[in-house]
Amino acid sequence: MSIQHHPDIATLMSFSAGTLDHPYATVIATHLAMSEGGRETLRQIESIGGALLAEEPATAMSSGALNRLMDALGGEKIEVIPHDQRGGGSLPLPVQDYLPGGLEAVRWKWTGPGVATADLAWGDDGKSRLMLLRVAGGRRVPEHGHGGHELTLILQGAYRDRFGVFARGDIADHDEDVEHQPIAEPGEDCICLVAVDAKLTFRGRLMRALQPLFGI
Repeated sequence: MSIQHHPDIATLMSFSAGTLDHPYATVIATHLAMSEGGRETLRQIESIGGALLAEEPATAMSSGALNRLMDALGGEKIEVIPHDQRGGGSLPLPVQDYLPGGLEAVRWKWTGPGVATADLAWGDDGKSRLMLLRVAGGRRVPEHGHGGHELTLILQGAYRDRFGVFARGDIADHDEDVEHQPIAEPGEDCICLVAVDAKLTFRGRLMRALQPLFGI
């Protein structure tokens, strides 16, 4: 598997620092489990961060400072474990807890012709959302923009848009300035793990009218 598309460096830095909300951290950890190149980039980021920290002057800490810091960091950091490709269709570890029955057991919600979604979790802020997106082979998602930050990781199949072809393990890291129209490659369904923190912004009048029904 040759992974061509990786997260933005700023997103990886936020993941390394533990500041990404849980849906985003789950998508990044799943990508890293599938991508040796991504893990190497993360190691470089952490090495640079460690070197910069070592250059800072030492400062005395007050009693209980470490415990307060750990409390402020919140939940456990998601561990990145390389995915064993010999497992065939098995899912990478970071997403397995959300899909104990695998992709075959997902209960999909119809959100348009050839398109379905399934909610997995919400972030601590109540805005960010972890979900699955399924696009039938050869079908297209209506042209849209993003009201915030969107991470899309391909778990199965592939799609293409103006940025190229995204296949298994590739990740699209988009912000509110991006508009595109993903089209699933012919053949098997394209299934993506997605983290978003805002509604999509559709260009078509009909899609804008129906959006409250779809919940995306």
